[in-house]
Amino acid sequence: MKHEPVVLDSSAWIEYVQNGPNADEYARVFKGKNVEIIVPSVCIFEVYRSIERIVSMREAMAVTMGMQAYVIDELSSDRARQAAAISRAHSLSTADAIIYATALSYGATLYTQDADFIKLPGVKYFKHRR
Repeated sequence: MKHEPVVLDSSAWIEYVQNGPNADEYARVFKGKNVEIIVPSVCIFEVYRSIERIVSMREAMAVTMGMQAYVIDELSSDRARQAAAISRAHSLSTADAIIYATALSYGATLYTQDADFIKLPGVKYFKHRR
């Protein structure tokens, strides 16, 4: 049976681990059958940085170690060039462009609550709630 590739951007990971208002939306992804979660390596950087700032270094380490249970997509030179073109075409930040390039390369749906992705194809956007 074929697995559906999914990428969660950093905002989705942080929302999920912090049990924010949209956490249930992302929990459905983790509990989904036939889902293959792809983690762009830049998400490990962003999640670690945020969780360390919000909670602690210990929690940041635990969360990012847990992320490594999924398929990690290391930033290659080809992906970097693809991300640069995407950044220019869609006015995305470096990290967002890398995340989107990763999703595109796997044919994955990108789950996010980052409004910068809202109009891009292949994105499942959940409005950030407080």
